Amino acid sequence: MGLAITDITTADMLYQLNSRFSIDEPLSEMVAIQKDFNVFSSKYSLKKAFRVLHIVPADFKQRRLWFLFLDGLAKYTSDKAGVTGHDRIREAYRSNLESDNPLPVFMTTHRSSEDKRVLVKRDRPIIYEAQDYVCISIPTTPAEVGRAARAKAKAKAKAKR
Repeated sequence: MGLAITDITTADMLYQLNSRFSIDEPLSEMVAIQKDFNVFSSKYSLKKAFRVLHIVPADFKQRRLWFLFLDGLAKYTSDKAGVTGHDRIREAYRSNLESDNPLPVFMTTHRSSEDKRVLVKRDRPIIYEAQDYVCISIPTTPAEVGRAARAKAKAKAKAKR
């Protein structure tokens, strides 16, 4: 997320996602929305699902970048062979919300330098809770790392001319 949207927007989006899919009433509401509208079906992209759920940045420039990021997840690999990061996330939400015992969902990030795949697992990400979650982790590159890599590549290309 770091190269696509600002760090503060990334934090806001993680907060929104984790709040909307948290335990008790929020999760019950999302189960009902999935049952009624099937927002995480394969006929909708994450961009469309999150847009209709209004899980978006307040700033319209950041919103446009958020949507580009969500569409770009189709280029990410995942921990499931042959499944894009985009489809892995959408399917994790869909299968969880449609299960007999849906779990809250916790979205987080990890450094792409450690693992370039979108990761989904059952875990307990909040240390003071005994509650299992579906944990989704998206590989990210901090903005300053991305800028430095682009500057280095640009300088290298210029030197070749």
